[in-house]
Parts: sequence; C-alpha cells; structure tokens
Amino acid sequence: MACSISGCILFKKERSSKELQKIEKKVRRIIIRGEDRGRDSFGIVSFQSDGSVIEVKDTGRPSISLMGKKRFVTAKTTVVINTDRAEPTTEYVAKKQQKDIPPFGDTIYIAHNGTIANDKELEDKHRLERKSRVDTAVLPPLLEKLWDVSLKSLQKILRDTVVGSYALAIADLRRPKTLYLACNYKPLYLEYDQKFDALFFTSLETYLQQQQNPLWSSNPVRQMKPYSLMMVSTDKVSEEVSLWKADAKPSAGRRALVVCSGGLDSTVAAKVMLDRGFDVTLLHFRYRHRAERMEAESVKRIADRLGCGLMVVDTDIFKDVIGHSRLTETYHEVVKDGEGEAGAEFAYEWVPARNLIFLSIAVGIAEAYGFGTVALGNNLEEAGAYPDNEMIFVEKMSEVLPYATNYQKKVRLEMPVGNLMKHEIVKLGIEVGAPLEDTWSCYEGGELHCGMCGPCYMRRKGFRINGWEDPVKHQTEEALQTT
Repeated sequence: MACSISGCILFKKERSSKELQKIEKKVRRIIIRGEDRGRDSFGIVSFQSDGSVIEVKDTGRPSISLMGKKRFVTAKTTVVINTDRAEPTTEYVAKKQQKDIPPFGDTIYIAHNGTIANDKELEDKHRLERKSRVDTAVLPPLLEKLWDVSLKSLQKILRDTVVGSYALAIADLRRPKTLYLACNYKPLYLEYDQKFDALFFTSLETYLQQQQNPLWSSNPVRQMKPYSLMMVSTDKVSEEVSLWKADAKPSAGRRALVVCSGGLDSTVAAKVMLDRGFDVTLLHFRYRHRAERMEAESVKRIADRLGCGLMVVDTDIFKDVIGHSRLTETYHEVVKDGEGEAGAEFAYEWVPARNLIFLSIAVGIAEAYGFGTVALGNNLEEAGAYPDNEMIFVEKMSEVLPYATNYQKKVRLEMPVGNLMKHEIVKLGIEVGAPLEDTWSCYEGGELHCGMCGPCYMRRKGFRINGWEDPVKHQTEEALQTT
C-alpha cells in the first residue's frame, strides 16, 4: 500500500473535555491532510486504558466521510493509529468491506504504509489466517504468532522476516499504553506537542503544518531515522533500535570507495580510511579536464603506494553535455593572478554539480558492488569558495541515501577531512604517512605544477604554514617564494 499513517500517544495527564476535543481535532486535521497519499478508504483505531478500542472506518476521502463520525479521543484514550489508504492496482477490491480497511487486527493492530512483498510466503510458512487479501493483513497474525512482546523480538521479525517497504504504527490491546513505530525507507515524522503533552506522528512533515507556526510557538519535530524501530510508552519511556541488517553484522560496511582525484585532500582522506581499518578502493573520474593526464598518472601511483584497488570512470558529460567550466575549456581561461589567491577564494573553476554527480555515480557503484561507505576529500578550506565542499552538502546527501538505494542496501558517506583547513590536511597527511609527493593539485596539465592557480597556492601555503617544503616541484622559482 502507498498510504499515509498517523496518530498519537497521550502521556499521563488529567485532561479536560475541551482539551480532549482539541487533541481529536488535531488528529482529524492530520488525517484529512494525509488523504494526499490515500483517498480510497480510511481507518482509525483508538486504544483505551481499559483494553477496549474505538474503531472508525469508511470508504472514500476522510475530508468527506470523517465528518460527523463518532468521537474517538476520550478520557481513557492512550494511543490512536490511522491509515489513509491508497489502493494498489495489485490489491484492488471492488466491494470493500470493513475487514478490507486498515488498520488491521484483533489483538495487535497495525497501520502500514508500504508493501509487504512476501505476504503469501509468510502466510504459507507460518500457517497464518488473515481476514483480508490486502498484504498488510498478514502482519497482525504474524506478530501474534512470533512476537514475544520484547523490542528485540519485534526488531528481529521486522528486520529478518518481513520483506518489503514500510512505515508502521503498532499497538496491542494487552499493552494499551505502548506504541511501536517502525520504518525502513518509508518516512515517519514525530511531533511532541508540549501543550497537549502528546506525541503525534504522520507520514509527511507538511501534514503537521509546522511551517505556518511562528518559530517561538513550534513544537519539536523530527524525522524517524530510516530503518529504525521505536517503542514509546505513556510514561514517556522510549527506546530505539536499528532495523539495518548490516548493523547486525560487526564486519559489515568495512569496504570503502574513496572518490580520489589524485590531489592532497582525497589522498589524505584515503589514507585516513585505511588507518580506520577499511578495505579501500579509489574511484577516479576522467572527465576531459585540463589536468586529466597528470591526475590519472598520480592516482595510479597513489593506489600502488597505498595498496588500494582502483576504479576509473571515463565520462564526456562535463565537457560535451554540461560544459560551462574553465577546467573543461568550455568557458573561459583558468584564473591566475600570479599568486593564486584569487582562485583560492572564489569558485572561478567551478564544474557544474561535479561533486553531486560524482557522489551519485559513486553511490550507484557502492550499492552494486557491496561497498558500505563512500568517502571524498571535501574540506572546510575549499568550502569557502565551493558549496559542494561544505559539510552540510555531504550530510544532506548522506541523509537522502536510504531513499535512493534499494531495500536494505546501506551506503553511507564519510568526509575524513571535511572539517579541516588546507594546512591541517597537510599536517595530517604527513602524520599518517600519506604519499603527498605523488599527488597532483594543479588545474593545469603540464609536467610541473604551474604554481599560479588556486590549488597550487593553497598547497604551497599549507606546507609553508607547517614549516615544510612542498615535495612537488612548481614551474617557476617565483612560485616557490613565501607569500
């Protein structure tokens, strides 16, 4: 199912009738917004502290059908879960009955956004009886049969037994004061409402309408981590565990793909990853730029010195399709001011979306070949001129990866020198024994570094700040003078 799920858990507090009405109004508002992701039917199950439930279910849009329905938030309410269902083509039910409208359950109730791919297999293997052919209906009897009510047991079932996509809200009549929330790549957003002392959840952040509130009146909202399971009780006790299969294996994810140009930053990054115990392969892009030949020779020497594997990607996209860069000679000449300072302070040599494209390709290779980590040499110094060197760029890219890779394909991004200035990278490189003498930093492709472009200026200055001579030779004696 491609749906919206939502609801809340009310923490222990005496509440007036007026406050309960306001809480229900908020839940109704979230449910109605959720029809954006599901308009075929909706269901609400409200759990009461005495172990009973209030159910509200109907076909059609909640914005129409929910009007005039019975109240579902009372003085005894502890947990509310809801599904706004978008009916998949593969599960179309011409004449829907109550049993075909989620949330499903008799004792254990489940609201689900996603698709259970192995529902028939689970039904046969565990001899389950479900009341509807909708795939989600297999989950309540599955949990009733396998779950021992511990968080660890639920983690194992969702991680190792259920195959498919999901955001789940799970509640049990026998434990009406506890809510379980789980998701893999399907989103779930949480909002703690201080005024109501309640935790609300829903499928999209916009359904909470936080953007319309003044900053000082907003409640904390956060997205659940992809592939995570959370238990919350009315006593405000919570616990969270991972649903990544890779996290259950200590050796998983120890293969790293390092995007390496052959320059200082990516070479030091590669050596740091090696020292952290990763099995490193360098990924080099030949993209028809000025220094392509020298970079290719450099990265091969570096791979040999570090004992790393090397993968090379040839691409014409930056020169023949995107263009508009001095480095691919599709714009103007490289900026040289005799010292290189101008080129160090502004992105004159910008290649449009280069790191974004590099990382996208690197993640695709990592997913296909089983690398758990992709690293690159972005750094704080160059973030002053190049936005795709900023730490926030890598962090945001890393956040989106669970939604860009396939089920249980965990790839994360690392930036080993992301918080360092150039002189700090030089110092670290010397300390860890990175082969800095084999690196190539220059924008030009001559036999020696030109000594005048931004990267030449930066590396020369970085060595001198540390009191060391740059081990590579520059084209002119003037370029070697202290600046």
